[in-house]
Amino acid sequence: MDTAVVGLIGTVVGVVGTLATTRLGGTEQRRAQNDQSARLERTTAYTKLATACSRTYRLGYAAHVEVQDTHGRAEPSPGVAERLQEFGLAVESALEVVSLVKLHGPEEIARAAGNLASAMSGWYREVAFLAQGEGNIQWAGEAIELYEELEERFIVLGREALSSTPVPA
Repeated sequence: MDTAVVGLIGTVVGVVGTLATTRLGGTEQRRAQNDQSARLERTTAYTKLATACSRTYRLGYAAHVEVQDTHGRAEPSPGVAERLQEFGLAVESALEVVSLVKLHGPEEIARAAGNLASAMSGWYREVAFLAQGEGNIQWAGEAIELYEELEERFIVLGREALSSTPVPA
């Protein structure tokens, strides 16, 4: 073969090799960026839920204590309705964040968030029943314990998921 043809073939092979390497590198870089972005979205969703749960717990506990203190009285204290309303709004706000966590997964965390949402709603219902004079103090106490347990479970699972290698969606 002529030297010019060999040189041309070498150049073509070099260019094709460079393009293939660049393409593979770009694909890996995009994959890494997508993984990093998904991890950041998960972290944000988990943090938002933990924050919403903390607020819900604080408001729920205040309502729960006030309702228990007035349970059995002919007239509940005026602050009960306000505390209960604040608790209800906090639950609604947290439930919106639960949907975000479910969206980002993974499945085990989505399930934990769903269980936490159910416990949160159940606790609110029990405190509302108590406020209306129809509830059971023991059931309300069990509802707060279940909420505390499931909140801790969610936090432990979230921490594990975020501290390990990226979790598949």
